[in-house]
Formats: sequence, structure tokens, C-alpha cells
Amino acid sequence: MKERLRGLRPPPVVAGLAVAAAVLGAGAVVALALSQGGAPHAAGPEPLPSPPPATATATPSPTPTRTATPAPHYGLLDGAPMTDAEWAARRDLPPIAVMIDNSPDALPQYGLDRADLVYEAFVEGGLTRLMAVYWRRDADVVAPVRSARTPFVVWADELGALYAHAGSAVTGNAANAAGQIDQWGVADLEAFAPGPDRAFYRQDDRYAPHNLATSSAALRQAAAALGLGRTPTLAPWPFKEDFAGTAAAPAVAALEIDFQENRYAERVIQWHWDRATNSYLRFQGGGPAVDARSNRQLRFKSIVVMRVPWEVIDFAGHVLLDQVGQGPATIFLDGRAVDATWRKVDRTARTRFFTAAGAEVAFNRGPVFVEVVGPASLVLPGGTTADLPPLPTYERPAPVAPPPETTPTPPLSATATATHSPSATRAVSPSVTPTPSPSPTATSLTATPGSSPPPTAAVTAPPSATTGTPGTR
Repeated sequence: MKERLRGLRPPPVVAGLAVAAAVLGAGAVVALALSQGGAPHAAGPEPLPSPPPATATATPSPTPTRTATPAPHYGLLDGAPMTDAEWAARRDLPPIAVMIDNSPDALPQYGLDRADLVYEAFVEGGLTRLMAVYWRRDADVVAPVRSARTPFVVWADELGALYAHAGSAVTGNAANAAGQIDQWGVADLEAFAPGPDRAFYRQDDRYAPHNLATSSAALRQAAAALGLGRTPTLAPWPFKEDFAGTAAAPAVAALEIDFQENRYAERVIQWHWDRATNSYLRFQGGGPAVDARSNRQLRFKSIVVMRVPWEVIDFAGHVLLDQVGQGPATIFLDGRAVDATWRKVDRTARTRFFTAAGAEVAFNRGPVFVEVVGPASLVLPGGTTADLPPLPTYERPAPVAPPPETTPTPPLSATATATHSPSATRAVSPSVTPTPSPSPTATSLTATPGSSPPPTAAVTAPPSATTGTPGTR
């Protein structure tokens, strides 16, 4: 099995599909081509001649009245249909983007099942973090809320979203998320700042920092109080009806994503296509990924996997993504894999996806999940779920009470002061920090976290285009 996975890590995702076909067999990735009369009447008597028509004044027929068909309404982020009432209630509202913890102590999360759009990408410590974006739907509970990182600030900015987070990375380099939020004019809903803090509270079933919660309604109220009620400015992605236009794409009913290619049990992600609903079910932590409140398994209509160059920018392990430009991507929808190229012309532009023929990819109507992987991350497709290796067994450790000085804090109050302490805003686990090398040596399937090398990246000068001003918050 180790050799089977080692051969599946070329930079373009679509190349991974080709290798997967060769390794897993023809069943792994299959390309499919687009592919009045009656009997004669019996003779009868001749008919009598008709009388001449009576003279009469013709009465004109009334002109039919045309009833205007109302234009359909669709969600800005997920393209799902909306009623007139839903559209009227939301058309002037901006999206809300919330940073979500994805460490083992954060599982299961709250509110991902209500998001229209979710991004997942590396942060320091070898962990990924999520950003859930809401517009068409609300979420009564969103948790655990965590701190801001530069790649997610870029996405929140391109969406024109209200950006909710608990602290930020504060650095003297291009990973200075705190300075970038101010410099770029992002609509900031900082959990530790007076005013927005009213929208956040601590849950009592988990320990800090994995227990900070909010809701979309509370965030909108906080934004209104701060005068952040801006109208939406983003141009939606194109969307389509289920199964339209994808019959010629290779059949891929499952995929595995491993950001570090080491198959740590709590971090391996799989997506399984559900034919009945034409959606993809998420698996993480050794089993189905469910919402903590509804207990429903997370499902999305389209899965985007885009490969983006990245580097560790400092010895704290902060990861930057090369988000402007273009690169390879694969869109998984309708049980198939559509080869694409992602493009983002500048920092504020919307990231878009195009086929080899130059047409913009249309997603299925419904929630979209974007997986942003590195050049060496493992993306393993399968024609069926049986073509993927079994999920590694994972037992979530029992929660450990923090020492007395870090006892979970009470619900945040209006007198809370802003804090950007690095110790409070970043997960520190140097032994599993991703290396900046695009082609690290393949690791064993039985690797343990302690076997990963420490970060080897040198501190490099940040590019001026993304440098924030320290101490501006």
C-alpha cells in the first residue's frame, strides 16, 4: 500500500488521476464518452350544400394580457434557487466568513452543514484550518472560532465578506494577518474587540481555545452596530443543473486528500460521492464528519481541489500561499472529475476556474467545498470508494483539563480588550510543521507525528504586495 500511494503525488491533480488509473486499475478512473396514421373512412351519402353565411359585424378577439414571468433567484455563493421572499431578505447583505478550528480537539465542528462555501488550507503546526462562508443560509451555532491567517484574509477580501475570527497572526512579515485586515479594509468582526465581542460566547463542553462560538445572526447584528452593513459586491461563479455537461469527464466517485502525505489518522480526508443526492460526503478522523448540533454528515454538491505553491514564511511556521496567478485544479461533481485551471488576476479578484477550452467551469447548484492543497499533498482519486485505502483507525483522545492559569474564560463581554498574542492565536507543534520543499521524501504509511522533521525553512523577505503594517490594530 505504501508504494501505491507514493506513486500518486505529481503536482497537477489531473496527473494524479492518470497515475491512479494505472495503479488502481481501469475501475479507478474511467473516461466515459458523451457518450401518426389511421384507417380510411367508409363511403357515405353526398353532403347537402351549405347555406350562404349570414351577414354579421365581426367582433375582434380580445388581446391576451401577458403576465411577466419573474426572474429566478439564486444564491450568490452556492447558486441554489431562492424564493422571492428569501431573495428580498438577503439581496443587500454581504457574506459572512468565519474562521473554524480543524484540530483534533475541535471535532466535530458546529455550523459547517449550513455553510454555502467552505475553504480548507494549511496553517502552521501541520494543521489545516477552515473558513465557512454564509449568505443564503444562517447557522444558529458556528464553532469553534479561531484566529485569522493571511490566505483566508485574502479570500474573505475577494468575497467582500464580513470576517469573523478570534485574534490574528501578528508578524513583521507577509504573514501579518492583523495588519492586512486593517490595511486592506476588510470588514472586521474580531472576537476580542469591544463591540464585536458581544457576538461570541464560550461553550461549556470544551476547553479553550476550542470552545468559542457565535451565530450568523449575532454576527450580522454586530456588523450593523459597527456600520459594516455593506452591500454584496462579488460576481457569482457560474452554476448548472445536476449532470449537465459532464458526461465526457472521467468517472471518479471518491477521493482522498492528505495535505502532508503521511496519513495521520486524524487528518486524512475522504470524499465519497452519494449517487442518490448527487453530493459528496465528508470523512475525517477515521469516520463520517458530522455537524456537532444536527449530527448530520457533512455533504457538498461540488468539491474543488486546487494546487497552490506555498512556503513557510518564518520560524513560527506561518504558511503563505501563492494565491495570485494560476495553477492546476480538478472539480469533482456529478461523480466525475473535470480538469481545470484556477486563475486569480490580482489580490482582490475572485478566484475562477476554467477548462482547457477556456470556458469557465459551472458548479452544481448547492454548497461548494474548496480544498487548497500544496504541490506535494496527496490527492488520490478512485472510480469507486473501494478503490481508496481504508480510513486509518482514529480514537479521539479524552479532553485534558488546562492548567489553572488557562481555565476556560467566561462568555466575552463588551469590556474585552483586543489581543493578538501569538501563543493565543496559533497552534504550536513544531514536529509536524510542513516543510517548504515542494517534493519532500515520501513518508511511511505508519508514520507517527514524532517522526516528521522540524521546519527547515529559512526566514525570507516578504513580497511587498502582501506585507502588512505591524501594530496597526
